[in-house]
Amino acid sequence: MKRSTKITMVVSAAVVTGLLVLALPAMIGATTWVTGVFGAGSGSPAATESPKPTADPASDDGLVDLGDGISVPADGPGECTASARINIRAEDNEPFHSKLLGELVEMGPSELARGEVLKDDDGEIYAYVVAPGDSPIAIGERFCIDYTTVLSHNHVRIDINPGDVLYLRPDPTLPWVDPYSPFDVQPGEQTGPYYDAIDFMRNAVVAKDLAEAQRVWAGLGPRVHPEARAIASHALETEDWDVLRQMFP
Repeated sequence: MKRSTKITMVVSAAVVTGLLVLALPAMIGATTWVTGVFGAGSGSPAATESPKPTADPASDDGLVDLGDGISVPADGPGECTASARINIRAEDNEPFHSKLLGELVEMGPSELARGEVLKDDDGEIYAYVVAPGDSPIAIGERFCIDYTTVLSHNHVRIDINPGDVLYLRPDPTLPWVDPYSPFDVQPGEQTGPYYDAIDFMRNAVVAKDLAEAQRVWAGLGPRVHPEARAIASHALETEDWDVLRQMFP
């Protein structure tokens, strides 16, 4: 994967992604492979990319200081030799599940991907915290992963924002809640209110606001796949915010 963040690439990716999103309703069936067309952003921070800094001519270590104690090689952090992706799949009457295909490779921070890396108890990367000015493309390049599938899994509708947590290694045992189509969707139904409820649920989970999460879930739960509904309901009862956060990324 070329580690390029030129504006022309961002605009092209946004146009293509927008067309895919418009075609989405015709692409989802009872058995669906989702390859990154859900909610991919059309207005990423890369569109306002600032000029790249140049190396300090007096420096003999070949590094560029990005601020906040972060430095990168003057000639860039290199290129990925392979690309991982997050696959979202549903079979038969089962709910969707997300799974990382391939391996995450930490290439190091760059001007447009300087956020915090989160690791699990085994030392494996599982998420990334968005920093100001970050670009989805650059984040994908930092970890050698298809950024459109990261946006899809993380329910990103338009933009990423500083402080957002993007899951890069989802738990494949947990259901992924489809933010676009309710389990009991009817032909011709307007699903905007359902999507908004998913967003409200996510915000309540991020804030760990139990009362608000329960209020939203009372109306949202019956519209979610029964298996996912049971897991989320139990997580609410036990206040298992980690499970809820992964189900509503």
